Amino acid sequence: MNGNNNQNKLMPPNTPTGLKYERVIVYSIIFLFIIAGMVLLFYVIYLTYPSSDKIISREIFFEDDSYSKSIPNLGNGHVVIDRNNWGAQNVHGPYELTHPIPYVLITHIGVHSENCPDVHVCSIKMRTLQDAAIAERNLQDIPSNFYIGGDGNVYVGRGWDTANAYANMSLAVCFMGDYGRYEPNDLQLSALEHLMTYGEKNDLFTKDYKIVAHSQTRATRSPGIKLYEKITKLSRWYPCGQAGYEKCGVEIGLPAVWAQEYQKTTTATKPPNSNNTQTI
Repeated sequence: MNGNNNQNKLMPPNTPTGLKYERVIVYSIIFLFIIAGMVLLFYVIYLTYPSSDKIISREIFFEDDSYSKSIPNLGNGHVVIDRNNWGAQNVHGPYELTHPIPYVLITHIGVHSENCPDVHVCSIKMRTLQDAAIAERNLQDIPSNFYIGGDGNVYVGRGWDTANAYANMSLAVCFMGDYGRYEPNDLQLSALEHLMTYGEKNDLFTKDYKIVAHSQTRATRSPGIKLYEKITKLSRWYPCGQAGYEKCGVEIGLPAVWAQEYQKTTTATKPPNSNNTQTI
């Protein structure tokens, strides 16, 4: 009968030609997957590897029009955050800073202030400090030359060319926290070292410049005992203003009390031994 022959015609051809056709289909699918994978790989490499027109400058700028006379990156990840970048008011101090600088003054914020952890929080704190200095202390600008955040970055206050509110012929560096309560972290101490190294390399300091604590120049607990202990271990620390030593800066004509822009207060309005550690 012809029934069996008709049934066999419905089955796939089990011949060498049929097997070859199936292999071509399988190989074609594999080849397409390989091509797709290579295209995806080249696309990922293109996104991650800068082309000639996408090369990023070594200097770090946060805005197209930002500019700083200081190096944007001091090394070891310590970035200099310029005034434009933290949102400073367009004001400046009244005196030009004399160079080369013979003294570095270390202060802190005080008033139970914790370390700011990142650029966003530190920038807010910088704006608050500037607003308070102008509105509450009648200063013309934020008082210190540079500020060191808990993030290890250096925030430009009055910078290298404008005198701070304490004493000319000094560079005031403020640690952004209360170091009577909290320990300065390693990032902050490293940032101070790199900032000083930059000043040395660019001849902004005298060859024998000295580092002193705020409490050595006037009656204050700033920069806090926990930071003061770190400062006294620095090779440039100088024990002026302490028992048995002359006042800081008298050899170059600085006043006995470093407070050139601060309003003079009387005993009736503020006791001379006030525990207020606020430096703004």
